Amino acid sequence: MTSHLEHASETHTAAVGGSDNRASSDRGLSANAVVWIITAVAVVVFWLVATSWRPWDLFDRAGFGADFYDEQARAFWRGRLAVDPAIPGPEGFVIGGKTYLYYGPFLSVVRMPLMLFGDLFVGRLVRVSMLIAVVVLCRWSARLARAGRAVIRSKTPTNPVDGRWALGLSTAAVAFSPALFAAGWISVYNETELWALTLAVIGFALIAEWAASGFTQRRLLLGASAAALAATLTRAPIGLGVSVALIACGAVLLWRSRATGFDHGRSALFGGVLPIVAHVIVNFAKFGTLTSVPGDRQLLSLTDPVRAAWFAGNNGSFFSPRFLPTTLVQYLRPDGIRFERLVPGIRFGPLATDRGSYPAESITPASSLPVSATLLLVLAVVGVVWMIQHRNRTWSLLVAAALIGAVPTFMIGFIANRYLIDMLPPLIVAGAIGIWVVLALPRQRLVKTAGVALVVWGLWVNASLATWTSEYKTLGFTQLRYGIDEALFGTPSPSLVPLVAGVDVPRDGIVALDPQCQGVYMAEQGHWLAIDRGGTRRASGVIEPLDDDVVLAAGSGWTLELAQSDGGAVLMVVDAAGQVTFEQPVEVTAPATYEVVLDNVSREFSARVGDLGVLLPVELNAIVPSAPDGAPSALCLDLTPQL
Repeated sequence: MTSHLEHASETHTAAVGGSDNRASSDRGLSANAVVWIITAVAVVVFWLVATSWRPWDLFDRAGFGADFYDEQARAFWRGRLAVDPAIPGPEGFVIGGKTYLYYGPFLSVVRMPLMLFGDLFVGRLVRVSMLIAVVVLCRWSARLARAGRAVIRSKTPTNPVDGRWALGLSTAAVAFSPALFAAGWISVYNETELWALTLAVIGFALIAEWAASGFTQRRLLLGASAAALAATLTRAPIGLGVSVALIACGAVLLWRSRATGFDHGRSALFGGVLPIVAHVIVNFAKFGTLTSVPGDRQLLSLTDPVRAAWFAGNNGSFFSPRFLPTTLVQYLRPDGIRFERLVPGIRFGPLATDRGSYPAESITPASSLPVSATLLLVLAVVGVVWMIQHRNRTWSLLVAAALIGAVPTFMIGFIANRYLIDMLPPLIVAGAIGIWVVLALPRQRLVKTAGVALVVWGLWVNASLATWTSEYKTLGFTQLRYGIDEALFGTPSPSLVPLVAGVDVPRDGIVALDPQCQGVYMAEQGHWLAIDRGGTRRASGVIEPLDDDVVLAAGSGWTLELAQSDGGAVLMVVDAAGQVTFEQPVEVTAPATYEVVLDNVSREFSARVGDLGVLLPVELNAIVPSAPDGAPSALCLDLTPQL
């Protein structure tokens, strides 16, 4: 295991990166400066995508899930693990009458000091948190690559590679991988993925440096153990990879040092086992299980018979090896994207096909590692080949441990693009070796040009998919992309069709226009999603005052009214004979906004009064609400000439 580290005294300096800076400073920018430039570019791109190109919105409250860690932090201040059921809603797990989140506690612990300011920061921290993660990820990816150079130099001391190119390309490969896709959804889900990846990279970098020191630098071991603990208490499978690496190193050191003492190996074993024990304790305290998360106790499962039946058939778990045929094909396929003429030029490819013996519970659009982490994958393959050829046991162990941390994700019965982030640690670790091998190849100009091209490719793919995820449902983005297309190419525009009743919904991303221009819809997983509606499918306004009955919408033979009674306000449907056919008490304070939607295309029948949403009777779907002027969709009018 330690044969390649016999030159530890020679290589430790290179591992911490000082020589790269000195060697290149005389020729312009230092390697460290190049890494900072790449980091700055990554931060700017992530920031712009995460704020929909409105950087001043950085601290705006985000949507559902953005306050989960904040709520968990408040619960910790009260000495509790259970949270307010209203915050997670259907995402909460109901155990013994209390509601719990399945997310690890680390990011909540970090937020605890900010909860002393009340609700000031609640829901506003996710973008900032992820931007910090981007900076840390870039810096530590470069540090891991420096540790990789130490290993290369132990075999080829005269390695001619310019550190600026190596560290710049390796950092960019990580920054513009699926890690960038996390900017497409400002939520607890993507924040968790990004931070788990970042903490894992820190852990592997410190283990690599500890190995380069001849396993003597205790502070590096302590840092790696802390990173493993933080990663495990953020997202357990990813942290498991770092923990396994520490345990394996400790076991080997114990075996080899049994005649001279067990200190180093014993410390590594403790540092690797502690995160696993901590996760088990937290998991048991919440769910009464050692490691599993009881998906059948999630409120969403308790209220959805179909989802409940799915978990019942999978032993109440999210995981099973039966999903591997589906996930392996989808996440490793070479055609995970599609090109199109419309901005941003790339969209998701076809949805995954169920190939396992048990169907996936949810299949959402997802790309694949070969197309969204192309440069990282190439570098990783080269790095693994080099390790095998040179019998490099320590780094092979690190790659194997990182791969173990990625395996559980392949067994999740859900297909989602964000899960690609879980699979990056083994690629990053192996790529930290591969970058030095690739840049030592002949025809350097061609190699560097290809490297830059693949960096740009990663930026385009992942920024496009992130933008698609966050913006494709919005009216403004639809206007923008079709406006640009018309200006550049004229009419007709692609992916634009008339809405025809009774025809199967086409592939995702197709935009359909209602013949009467009462709506613009986008195809999404076999359903029509409304982007804009006209006045005969949507009514909205402001209720003021509340001392009289108010008609919110009306159709042929019915009215939807907000009536006042001694007990408060009541939302009711009244037929032509004056009979109340539906009623729902509501709490509303003037002035209050309202919106009524009765859309039999998207199958939405609802009313929102103030903050309260109410499902309306489906029987009304043949009669649509009437806005004051029955105006058509403005977006539909704009797009109709482009058909």
